[in-house]
Amino acid sequence: MKAQSLPLQHRLKRNLDGVRVFFRLLFHNRLTGVGVVMIGLLTMMAILAPYLAPYPTQGAGKVFPEARLLPPGPGHLFGTDDMGRDILSRIIYGARISLSVSVITVVVALLIAIPLGVWAGYYGGWVDEVLMRVTDIFLSFPPLLIAIVVTSFLGPSLQNAVIAIVIAWWPWYSRVARAQVMAIKERPFVKASKCIGTSNLVIMFSQILPNILAPLIIQASMDLGGVIMTAASLSFIGLGAQPPQPEWGLIVASSRMYLLNAWWYSAFPGLTILITVLSFNLVGDGLREVLDPRTKVR
Repeated sequence: MKAQSLPLQHRLKRNLDGVRVFFRLLFHNRLTGVGVVMIGLLTMMAILAPYLAPYPTQGAGKVFPEARLLPPGPGHLFGTDDMGRDILSRIIYGARISLSVSVITVVVALLIAIPLGVWAGYYGGWVDEVLMRVTDIFLSFPPLLIAIVVTSFLGPSLQNAVIAIVIAWWPWYSRVARAQVMAIKERPFVKASKCIGTSNLVIMFSQILPNILAPLIIQASMDLGGVIMTAASLSFIGLGAQPPQPEWGLIVASSRMYLLNAWWYSAFPGLTILITVLSFNLVGDGLREVLDPRTKVR
């Protein structure tokens, strides 16, 4: 029994050591550490929104006209909006929307793009040609423009905004996956697997896929902030989240009429978007330093 448990203990110790080394390298850059902490705080804020928001009902959308456009003060740290709702509570509840939209969008885009990119890069031929011409069409336009066109056809809503952003984003990941597969499929371990009769499907998804995840993870971590910005932009022009949803871009859009006499209305949600996007970019840079062998921290 003891002889059987030792290998398991060794594997667990090796995995824990690997995790510790990863986080040590990740926090080697102080700015990356700041980004990780900020994202952690935003995530906790989103999860615990009903408990952290000073006025949960206002964060969910209930209006209080008698408290309209109150400046920041003890009762409302970030002031109130044109409907009398506490802006801090709206921002806290909006974290749920912005973070969930970014994660869902990136994950769905990866689930679409990775199989297509791996398939095209491994087999080549007409499959590769068709996929690359399709991605060329998408990549010739800015992602925000594609998202605007798609949501204009589907109709303004948060769900349609997610679909539109996925459609705009998946070609980037497909390109990255294809390029990595084309480089890895010529390596000796892949050729050796072919020689012993391993099926192409097993080679693609058990040997090649694990070796191409690092650049995809780096790209995805940096894109999370971009997706938040795109979703906020769609809401700002009326094609994304709809009232009374507390989406950050929608809050900024609602504040346009009050820029001169209620600066706090747009300043605090705008600053939240800035901090969130910057935090994801810092974490993406840190992951690139850790996972990319060309820039890996020693």
